[in-house]
Amino acid sequence: MSEATTEFKLTYYESPRAGRLALLTMDNGEDHRRPNTFSREALASLEGALDELETQEDVKGLMLVGKPHVFAAGADMNSFWGADEAFARGASQAGHGAFSRLAALPYPTLAAINGACVGGGLEIALHCDYRSLSSAAAAIASSEVFLSIIPAWGGTQLLPPLVGAPGALRVIVHNALANNRMMKPPEAVELGLADRLIPAVDFFDDSVALLEGLVTGEETIERAEPSDVGLDDALADARRAADDRTHGATPAPYVAIDLIEFAARGGDLAEGRAREVAALADLLPSRQAQASVYSFDITQRRVRKQPGKPDTPARPMTKVGVVGAGLMGAQLGALLLGRTEAPLVMKDIDEEVLEQARATIEGELDKRVERGRLNPARAGFLKSIVTYTLDYEPLAGADLVLEAVVEVADVKRKILAEVEQVVDAGTILATNTSALSVAAMAGGLAHPERVVGLHFFHPVAVLPLLEVVRAEGTNDTTLSTAFEVGKQLRKSAVLCADTPGFIVNRLLLRFTGACVAALRHGNDFAEIDDAVKALGMPMGPFELLGFSGVEVALRTAKALHDAYPDRFEVDENLRRIAELDVPGIYDWSQGRVPFDEVREAVHVEGGATPWTADEIREAGLQAVAEEARIMLDEGTVADARDIDTGMLLGVGWPFFNGGICMYLDQTGVSQRLFGERLVGLEDRGL
Repeated sequence: MSEATTEFKLTYYESPRAGRLALLTMDNGEDHRRPNTFSREALASLEGALDELETQEDVKGLMLVGKPHVFAAGADMNSFWGADEAFARGASQAGHGAFSRLAALPYPTLAAINGACVGGGLEIALHCDYRSLSSAAAAIASSEVFLSIIPAWGGTQLLPPLVGAPGALRVIVHNALANNRMMKPPEAVELGLADRLIPAVDFFDDSVALLEGLVTGEETIERAEPSDVGLDDALADARRAADDRTHGATPAPYVAIDLIEFAARGGDLAEGRAREVAALADLLPSRQAQASVYSFDITQRRVRKQPGKPDTPARPMTKVGVVGAGLMGAQLGALLLGRTEAPLVMKDIDEEVLEQARATIEGELDKRVERGRLNPARAGFLKSIVTYTLDYEPLAGADLVLEAVVEVADVKRKILAEVEQVVDAGTILATNTSALSVAAMAGGLAHPERVVGLHFFHPVAVLPLLEVVRAEGTNDTTLSTAFEVGKQLRKSAVLCADTPGFIVNRLLLRFTGACVAALRHGNDFAEIDDAVKALGMPMGPFELLGFSGVEVALRTAKALHDAYPDRFEVDENLRRIAELDVPGIYDWSQGRVPFDEVREAVHVEGGATPWTADEIREAGLQAVAEEARIMLDEGTVADARDIDTGMLLGVGWPFFNGGICMYLDQTGVSQRLFGERLVGLEDRGL
């Protein structure tokens, strides 16, 4: 579905102080959930407004503003699908042409950034002489490099002379590489992106007053001249960051750095604009950019439609409970309390564990108070509605009880049965299992239809994915409630069938299994990690194992081996490493060097020949391709887009690789193995 067309609406205001002022409003006619974007039609609307402005000889100043809560989000992403070089070149030239005319107006211009300002929205603001910024603006960012393109409407050329090269690199490169990090208003003002930070309640009137003062000369904006001291170090640091994050697998960050360097070293603005045009013409049609458009679509638009959610009303959350107050349970409790603000019961068998959970939950509330995101009185109230208990009885009356105990099927089954004794027949019972059968846990219950899997990913507060696991007997009310809980917790919910490992762990273990097999062939840990990171992954499989836990991986491998012994083996090297008393694979105090015990635990097959980097990647990709095909055929997911959403949001598969299925399609692996693409033209999940 295409975005609603943004129109540039021109009105005038007779100021007693400053004379006739122009107000240029960007508005697509929708609410804040569909931000202003710039399509070809939108740029034509801007050109039309500029045609009129250029005939108005008595205008003394102009203020550019967005619709309520939104300034602008940049280019219309829908237009990027299938873009060729000619389209990219024309789109960049059209933006440059219109924005340059805005910059050339012969009177003070003020961008009143009243809300979210991203991508091309930031670039049009940079073409105004001054910028005011609302304290309530949700996000400020230059997101293009995250999408494997570059700011191509002047951003790389206008930011360096405004905020200096280090600042421009931070906004355009570093933040984009950090999973598209957004800036808050105070940070943007401190950096120099905006000239004034204005409270939201007075924003419009105070911005008009600021423009009036600028027109009359009563207001002046002083800016420090950016220094080129440290330029070489800043450029080198940005290139290292691109290497560390993408390992050269996408060219966009490097191209952006080169463009910023050109501007920072005094390059001609017209030449810089021409370089942006040429860069976009090269980047937008590339595999990486097209994959990024797909990634953006499935993780930002498709997932919001909650594919697979029934129309049945969800059960409201008026009271929730968590059984198992350890590390994961405490994180879940903190999230449930903070998002639902419903009374919370934390149940465990250990008083000390409960006290640790209390410290975690109350600590999270205190952090929100310190950051100004929560009123102290409200934090105190939320602390007061949490019950920490050794007993089941306080769970009575809960609408949702989530178990988060050790990953042992018999233990989980026993706990759900005990919870069922104290809650009503409609209470939703959820398990946070990462691989075990939800149906097996529900089998002995009086009401198995109200059991669902809610697999959160660690760390809970950071990773946005939630796998919603529907057992064979799960009813629609339970499933609808699971999706609604995910929405309340601001998680992206992906539906999957009750099969071992679900989506992410199943695919990850197939891929990791192939990498672990390389150890038997004589490859060392760092060699295997580097081969995988060349795909653009931020971490290699053994670096990831050190973070997530080798024991956890071994437990999951055993569960998957029991279910699919022909495809999942429990590698002896993995087993031996898991039995060691070491915190991961690498002793990072020595650099990326394996612990001696880990290195000594590895058994290499006699006469084995180490794999090349290409062979390591090929083994991993073929294994995961086979598993993805089986998952689609057996109905673990409805569509390959569900798999890709899981991989993008659950394990950090690079946006520029489009999720594993899209990557396999784009690189021809799917066609070679199966004779067809995995991602079909028709979305079977919607």
